[in-house]
Amino acid sequence: MNRQLIGDTIRLLQAEISPIAGIQLSLSPEEGEALFTAMEGYELEYSRKLHLMGIFIILVQAARRHMECAENHPDLVRSVLDGDYLYSFYLQFALKYRELDLVIHLAPFIKRQQIRRSHGDYAEQNLAAQIGQFLKAELKKKAHRKKC
Repeated sequence: MNRQLIGDTIRLLQAEISPIAGIQLSLSPEEGEALFTAMEGYELEYSRKLHLMGIFIILVQAARRHMECAENHPDLVRSVLDGDYLYSFYLQFALKYRELDLVIHLAPFIKRQQIRRSHGDYAEQNLAAQIGQFLKAELKKKAHRKKC
């Protein structure tokens, strides 16, 4: 199931990403494991899992491209442009699949991550945990609405 979800997500993303950008997305099952764990316990439709995985893949790849940015890197400009394009693509993708609340939730996390990188701290932050926190909060909201 995990490999299938990753494969289906990458096919969806590659179909939607501009071919002119020339960006090939990938994610190993090991990399996706944290998000699979974060999604466990929630009754999510396959399409929703696909969209969450898509957001996860885009953001992981955008961060990686920006982390490649070093002063003497031979593909510095390409890394900057790819990372910026992927952050823009993330917003487009999230809006298309009505994940605006997730965008709002992730905005401070992404901004803190970018600020850390600008200060030379390239440690990867736990994006999957942030998505898990969002799902938990979303579930609480739904439970509260049912009570009212």
